[in-house]
Amino acid sequence: MSLAASPFAYASGSSWLHRRSAVTKLAWLLAALAFSLVTFHPVPLLLVTTAAIALALSAGVGRRMGRAMRLLGPLAASVVVLQVAAPAVCSGGCIDVARMGPVTITAEALARGVAYIARLLAMESAAVVLLVTTRPADLFGALRRLHVPHPVALLLSTTMQLVPLLQRELAVVLDAQRARGMRASGVRALAPALLPVFVAAFERVGRLAIAMEARGYGASATRTSYRTDELGPADRALAVAGLAAAVGGVVAGALLWGSGSVPPLVVPPWAAVAIVGGAGLAFAGLIAAALAAAARA
Repeated sequence: MSLAASPFAYASGSSWLHRRSAVTKLAWLLAALAFSLVTFHPVPLLLVTTAAIALALSAGVGRRMGRAMRLLGPLAASVVVLQVAAPAVCSGGCIDVARMGPVTITAEALARGVAYIARLLAMESAAVVLLVTTRPADLFGALRRLHVPHPVALLLSTTMQLVPLLQRELAVVLDAQRARGMRASGVRALAPALLPVFVAAFERVGRLAIAMEARGYGASATRTSYRTDELGPADRALAVAGLAAAVGGVVAGALLWGSGSVPPLVVPPWAAVAIVGGAGLAFAGLIAAALAAAARA
């Protein structure tokens, strides 16, 4: 059984969001990222996530969004664990909620963990909306239109195409190994398949470099592009609105929901222990799986 398509790869479609210019989507992604980086209060951050999910549903890519959000689970667990293990210094004293052996769980540490998780969700959901509704070639054209250096734009667009391609190759290798009698599953099946995929990836990169040189990449002549990013009046207005939202979001986030706006998260001791314990188990499971995969590779 083959692996599903990458949740971060382009999903073909003809929705209103697919038809929007990549420049417009980049402007609104900038607004979401800028707002998320200066905002600490979880409520406005969760509103950004909700808006991104609504956009994904309206464009018919809600399943991709759900799969991408589930991948954030181990990272979210690590944020909670790190915040509890190394909490921020409290100016007026921290509120102790519970104890887990030598570790004291404070309301401020829990609140910071929730705030950082909300920040990650907001940034990830906004980025997924752009990735799954924009062709890599269109993104490259938009970046060049915004005067991003050609090597940087090429690197970003090429990476977007290589990631789903490598995932498909991994699925092919796994299917071939199962056809030859392999009965392992999970990490035990993934570890022996990684080596041929990595070898094929290096060979592919080498062929790509040779093909680029054969086509004159690096020459001083003016470069042209087969695809052009059409920026109509509606897209121009939306792009300007996105830039205005970025400026307004930074100002509002810094003034209204800065680092001092996060309220302590006071919960019953059993709830605090359950949150931190569950996050610790998930994080430990992720580390154990990674070590096991490295040992079997």
